[in-house]
Amino acid sequence: MVAEASTISKDEAAVYDRQIRLWGIDAQNKLRNSSVLVVGISQLGAEFAKNITLSGLNSLTLLDGHVITKDDVGHNFLLPLTPGEDLIGKNRAEAAYPRTYTLNPNVKLTAIPNDLETELTKNGEDWLGRFSLVALIDQNYDLVVRVNAICRRLGVRFIGASVFGWVGYSFFDFNGHQFLTKVQNKDKEASSTMDLENEQGDENKKAMTMTIEEDQFEPKPYFYPAFEEAFNVDWSQKKLLRKCKRIIPSSYFLVKSILRAQKESRFTGNGEDADLRVLEEIWEEEVKNGNHLKEQQTVQPEKFDHLFNPQLTPTCAVVGGLMGQEAIKALSEGKNPLRNIFIYSALDTTGIMCDFPPQ
Repeated sequence: MVAEASTISKDEAAVYDRQIRLWGIDAQNKLRNSSVLVVGISQLGAEFAKNITLSGLNSLTLLDGHVITKDDVGHNFLLPLTPGEDLIGKNRAEAAYPRTYTLNPNVKLTAIPNDLETELTKNGEDWLGRFSLVALIDQNYDLVVRVNAICRRLGVRFIGASVFGWVGYSFFDFNGHQFLTKVQNKDKEASSTMDLENEQGDENKKAMTMTIEEDQFEPKPYFYPAFEEAFNVDWSQKKLLRKCKRIIPSSYFLVKSILRAQKESRFTGNGEDADLRVLEEIWEEEVKNGNHLKEQQTVQPEKFDHLFNPQLTPTCAVVGGLMGQEAIKALSEGKNPLRNIFIYSALDTTGIMCDFPPQ
């Protein structure tokens, strides 16, 4: 269940004045009544949590069962760097609470030091229904598939995202939720008219008249595919064969290969070299399945060591920024949502929006 509807106070209106001017008081009130769950307070998770907190939510829940490692310290800006304090081994969600709170004290903040599977076992799957949006960040493939299915059943907006070293992706599923859509019927378009003085400024002479057509928008539900469907397109279909080279970016094969390695439990964890060999093998298969040539790919296997931790800060900033943008659109029922997979690669400096499976 989402929070009971309420409107922003005068004090909040002053805090959010700039963004109210940008997207309007109605959109801000919708954000004010939204509750978001962020699972995974990694460096990417911190970027998204920051962006969504500053938007002016009703409540934010940080959930993470992992402890802080050396990859987090100095990179995750939600973790305090107190002289003499050793953060290694502390829970990430609890450690991130103080700085997240200072970003926006108006947001009701909760930190849960557990993994999501533990919470679902304890509270039941319907527990996710209390949130307006659930974001899974840097989580395993199988968990993302499962939680996405739960959110679709409960009608909860969903984002899944990860950053693998220098490359990252975000997946959006706002299935059935409304966005403002431009009215195509010109009969419904409004117009405004204003009189202008002639060039000489002579008010006694006939003034020019300018009519400005104003776009009209109405709420309309949008439909999205599930995570598993979007990342498991059969590119051998006749209708897709000729499109493959045009619509599949090289960076897609990097992301898909890592997701597939997770799905098939192929990463050994026994050493980077073994995982690199697995990744290259899967990548070659995925490139072939996508009707591409491996020698034409912008990122070759000799750079695959850049696809492992630590996460590159600029990649987290780009992916986390777009996640925040689309989350705000979804919660405020705004305009022009992007569908449905964004992939950013700092290896070839590309950021591409893909709509998979192709329409």
